[in-house]
Amino acid sequence: MADAWLRNAIAEAVGTMALVFVTLMALGVSGMATPSILAYGFIVAALVASLGHVSGGHFNPAITLAMLLARKIDPLGAAVYWVGQFAGAAVGALVVMLAVDEEGVAAGTPAINENLVNVGGAITLEAVATFILVLVFFGTVVDERAPLSVYPFAIGGVIIAGNAALLPTTGGALNPARGFGPAVVSGEWDAVAAWLAGPLIGAVLAWAVYAFVIAERQSSKNTFPQPVPPPGPSLLP
Repeated sequence: MADAWLRNAIAEAVGTMALVFVTLMALGVSGMATPSILAYGFIVAALVASLGHVSGGHFNPAITLAMLLARKIDPLGAAVYWVGQFAGAAVGALVVMLAVDEEGVAAGTPAINENLVNVGGAITLEAVATFILVLVFFGTVVDERAPLSVYPFAIGGVIIAGNAALLPTTGGALNPARGFGPAVVSGEWDAVAAWLAGPLIGAVLAWAVYAFVIAERQSSKNTFPQPVPPPGPSLLP
């Protein structure tokens, strides 16, 4: 069991590191919005497709929280995932800083555009976008009725859509690790409420809506279709 959790944590750390590295290089270093939006979605889709059968392909503490609430991962496993995700995010940002400079990391750190939205509005926007992301994750990864081949494209697509919608206002994190990694390296913590509280709130709401409203119930004790066979060898940890 310990070996399995270690393997899963490493997969989550590597995936989150790659996510932060790619998004920082595309946005913080190159400064191009459209390529960064596409890069975020494509790297998530690729990571979910390639590492999803190892760890479940979370790469996002908000998704792990939702899976914990859905009892698809136990508290110890969730804690291990969170450590791997946040550590991987920090390593990804550190690599960019060492290879380029700290300014590139700072420029790619999610920030609130105070000319367009206040802190409360930023939290709300991040919560709504992450709500949609986690709802898609449940609908394509957790629900056995979904086609097995669709989940990487669906998750990558919703990342592209959410990041495109939020980039001008909050930076479009949709992921606490996406904000944490650059922030811990650059020291830019001004938007921590948006990229931390927003995604976590959205994840909890998505779990509640899917579990108690959308998911097909087969008994009064089940909130998800049971059993849930993992796509491939093991998509769910």
